Amino acid sequence: MISMNKYIAALAAAGTLMAGNATAQTPGWVSLSTVNAGLDTATAFSLFVSDINNDGYPDFLSMKGNWAVGAQDAIRVYINVRDSGSSNPGARMFVDVTTGSRVNAMPAAADVSRGTLSVVIGDVNNDGYVDIVRGNYYHRLEQFTDHGDRCAVLLGDGMGHFTLVPDAIQGFGLVNTTGFSMLDYDRDGNIDLFVSTWFKDYQNDVWDHGYLLKGNGDGTFVNVTDQAGLSSQPEPMYGCSVVDWNNDGWPDIATGPYCRTNGQLWKNNGNGTFTNVAASAGYNARYMQGDNGQNMCLWSPVPEDFDNDGDMDFFFTLVHGGNDANEGRSAIMHNGGPEQRYRLTADRSLLTKKFPYSAHNGDYDASWMDLDNDGRMELVMVQGTYTPATDRMFMFYQHQDNTFTDITGDLGMIRAETKDLHSLEALDYDMDGDDDLLFCRNGLPRALHLIENKKGQDNNWTGVHLRAPHGVNGSCIGARIHVWSGGKQRIREVYAGRGNGAGQQPFALLFGLGATGSIDSITVSWPDAAGSKTIVRNPPVNRYLEIGADGLAVKEQEEAATQPTLKLYPNPAGDFILVQVNRSMTAARIEIFDAAGRMVQSIGEIAGGEYTHFVNVSGLPAGQYFIKVSTSQGQVLPGTFIRM
Repeated sequence: MISMNKYIAALAAAGTLMAGNATAQTPGWVSLSTVNAGLDTATAFSLFVSDINNDGYPDFLSMKGNWAVGAQDAIRVYINVRDSGSSNPGARMFVDVTTGSRVNAMPAAADVSRGTLSVVIGDVNNDGYVDIVRGNYYHRLEQFTDHGDRCAVLLGDGMGHFTLVPDAIQGFGLVNTTGFSMLDYDRDGNIDLFVSTWFKDYQNDVWDHGYLLKGNGDGTFVNVTDQAGLSSQPEPMYGCSVVDWNNDGWPDIATGPYCRTNGQLWKNNGNGTFTNVAASAGYNARYMQGDNGQNMCLWSPVPEDFDNDGDMDFFFTLVHGGNDANEGRSAIMHNGGPEQRYRLTADRSLLTKKFPYSAHNGDYDASWMDLDNDGRMELVMVQGTYTPATDRMFMFYQHQDNTFTDITGDLGMIRAETKDLHSLEALDYDMDGDDDLLFCRNGLPRALHLIENKKGQDNNWTGVHLRAPHGVNGSCIGARIHVWSGGKQRIREVYAGRGNGAGQQPFALLFGLGATGSIDSITVSWPDAAGSKTIVRNPPVNRYLEIGADGLAVKEQEEAATQPTLKLYPNPAGDFILVQVNRSMTAARIEIFDAAGRMVQSIGEIAGGEYTHFVNVSGLPAGQYFIKVSTSQGQVLPGTFIRM
């Protein structure tokens, strides 16, 4: 709940403003926390967020942005751990565990031909651990010699390790991949894939079409593009997204076209086939000409119900847009709902920029987040390339009338680190109930940065993490969550793979509640064959809730019945090792012994409630070591690791 002092201060501030406007934003709302998060030397071109090790905190993969033939170690893996060097028990940091993760594994040791651009994360074999699908990009495929390159599936073990599955995708040849979106198009409980593609031959303007890959539930896929009716309309694409656009319970596919076409909106017919309804639905990336009459190119169609009216809208991030009255630019595509047959209409008037801004817009990515948890989503957009001096991040704050104002300068976030950017993701990295921002540069050096949210705690919130029931894919992709609070409904949908390169948000979703201190109900619409629903009434607020088919998960009872387990990774270890215990206990002491049984390192008084511990072992010589974790409940867990 909001404290009385904060409530009185809010009323005083509101009295000086017109109705519908926000209280003044200040730099105190956010802070640049890159160094604190351990990312001061990290580089990236694109980002993909997911809980890789099942400890409840969001981790992420990053892409270097080097997709040239022979490029190595394109993907980095970062695990979210408690910052043991901080006196703040809630302080978090990211640790690079790429070494030993096998995330860049190739089918053969001598195979160095792949160039990776796209990644998407989800539980493709329904074992409870997230997996990775990795795509290849060639830019000029007509100049490339086929060395056997194919999209790859890597199965995760929940400890940051991944295993390449040879020939996991059947009937799928050399494809110039620009993005992935996961979906369960036939609601059979297995994750499927839509693949967006670039040109077959750029020089001669030969296009490819999108591909639909049906998941078998074991990490393998089969190409069903022809059967689904998706191969008849080729289109060069920057990326794709999936969302239930027309509220019929079936996931639809939205493409991001590269300037030559308006884009495709593939309506799921519910029988294994799709129909392109873009024209009748108003899905049109080239709704106007952009800067100096150029065709606009859609990098990312970003879905969200921004106005809380019960249907999913899009934000189009468009390259080559302009700012004049007669020019098209990035815009919210408003969904007209059932009264207008879910027709989409571009509304350029909703977003107001402040100087500085570029005349030629290179808008690459965007993410929705509720910065102050007032129940209305903000929009954060990044741009780069065309005018690096003024290409920057835009934080658009949403008012009560659903218009948005650029508050980036008010937050003190027009600075060198937020200029000339490429991609971003909203994530609650410290799990304190408000979304933070991870973003990276388009220009060089390709630095990675984190903005920490300091404002969201002023309001109430709820977080929802879904547990897949029988018949639902392991990541619950396609599930829709409805939160009723204070007489208002807010909906969000679980998805994986958005826009160019397949950016990704966490599967645990946040909902701001404003000053309302209670929730009437949460309804989950599951993506299973029956279209099942689960309703949870009067749940607690200001905490993350786990919801399964029967309602709230009783974590304490489930964890009490779970045998204690210990995970050590990476193993072999370099300068550090992560020690993870399961949630049925709290670790009190970690001791390390050499091969002769001598204790060489001891860490005591581990903070309660933390399950993944960062242990610096850089002072240990190479060799084999034994580790003992003693818990406050009197349990002792042994393990071994190799120090490289």
